[in-house]
Amino acid sequence: MSKREQSFGHDLVYYAITYIVPMIIGFLLVPIFTSNFTTAEYGQYSLINASAGFLGILSVNWINVAFIRYYTNDEEDTKEQQLIIVSIIALTALVTLISIILFVLSYFGIIDEIIPSKYLWLTIVLLFSANLHSFFFSYLRANRKAKFATVLTTLTILIRFLLFIYLLKNFDLSIAAILIATIVSDIIYSLVVVIKEKKKLRLYKFDNLDFNLIKEYFNYGFPFILILGVHWLLTLSDRYMLKFLRDSSEVGIYSINYSFAQQIMMPLITIFMSTAEPILFRKHRNNTETEVNYTLNTIFKYFFLMILPAVVGLSVVSNNITSLFIKNDFKAGYIIIPIVTFGFLFLGVRQYLNKSLELVKKSKEIANISLVAAITNIVFNLILIPIYGYIGAAWATLIAYFVYFILSYYKTNHLSNLKIKFTFSHIKIITAATIMGICVYGVNFLPISNVPLLLFVQIIVGLLVYFVALIFLKVIKDDVSLILNRFRKKGR
Repeated sequence: MSKREQSFGHDLVYYAITYIVPMIIGFLLVPIFTSNFTTAEYGQYSLINASAGFLGILSVNWINVAFIRYYTNDEEDTKEQQLIIVSIIALTALVTLISIILFVLSYFGIIDEIIPSKYLWLTIVLLFSANLHSFFFSYLRANRKAKFATVLTTLTILIRFLLFIYLLKNFDLSIAAILIATIVSDIIYSLVVVIKEKKKLRLYKFDNLDFNLIKEYFNYGFPFILILGVHWLLTLSDRYMLKFLRDSSEVGIYSINYSFAQQIMMPLITIFMSTAEPILFRKHRNNTETEVNYTLNTIFKYFFLMILPAVVGLSVVSNNITSLFIKNDFKAGYIIIPIVTFGFLFLGVRQYLNKSLELVKKSKEIANISLVAAITNIVFNLILIPIYGYIGAAWATLIAYFVYFILSYYKTNHLSNLKIKFTFSHIKIITAATIMGICVYGVNFLPISNVPLLLFVQIIVGLLVYFVALIFLKVIKDDVSLILNRFRKKGR
């Protein structure tokens, strides 16, 4: 079986591991952070991390989007090879320029509140290492090398975790420990990819460059600076607003609880999209509109089937689950978890709505939608944070994500024939998830005082009730029949 013929399910399994391992490590890090960092220290780390994320959008993330769109690993199309080296040169030049600007700003004390001077050089090195890591992960995705990406990601995540613990315990480092550990793991990841893929990553002869292709490539990717930048505003700018409208302690409380929900929800969102993107783009090149629509809606159905019970379940058990992981002054922020979790639901759904606009190259429309959502977020943050603090920031995020979803749905239905169709099956899924949520909440009234045991019972009850409800409502009737038929054939 060739790489192009690999099933969606095959890649999905590997990408699930790729994102689930960091999620598990993230859970392990939460009690370590909340036991060893003050709320102000974690707030400062969040600001540095958010800044690195924004600068990554300017330097590499928009290139990654274009690379996934244009690079098909077609051996007959030798022109595609140039996209690798052109991308690496572009991101290196951009990071160098950004680093010079950061150094100048730091010299005049302009960014000390966000990136203190003692962390400046670590932040600059982190930009280089994280950008290369990010691009090489996109390269592996475009080549459908899910297994290799999974193994390498798992190993480097473990290296980062162990190195962080070692530096934290033996050198009395806090923020510097996590930055150094991240840099080392990024470098290892990039080096392994370069060594493994050295034949494909060889230098392209510059006299053979197809400048029309390169121009089209960058013209497609460039609007995503605005799109991804606005996404950054939606997901991370509230840290800055909390910092300047309240204080670093509120940034720390908000960030740890927000990231706790994010570690559960974003892997579910990203796993499906990481697997689906290369498949959808290839199908759009080679198949009919009807076939692409069928694939898009099938993937979305299974995404919705998994994301909705996770949203409902996490919202119901947020108090119990955070009491096991979040320590000290950070615990007070658990109240924002249900709010931001429903925000992630709207964020995840709009990815599939916007994907149809990407397929028909309407990236500027996505940028316009994103801009309106970002302005909404900023306005509500300015209104709610001074009154309600980090709880206000959570509500502002939810409102902005909902606006993002509504606008994406409207634009998709008016600008593209490739669209997500909401059907009666989706209503059935919502019904099943609601029934599950009520049953899981009811478990709280059982005479169980042990929190881990209570949480375990809630998870088991949730899984069983949701599965039974799906079968009763005939949502997964065909899927169950298909699985049973396969087992029958194997048994013969």
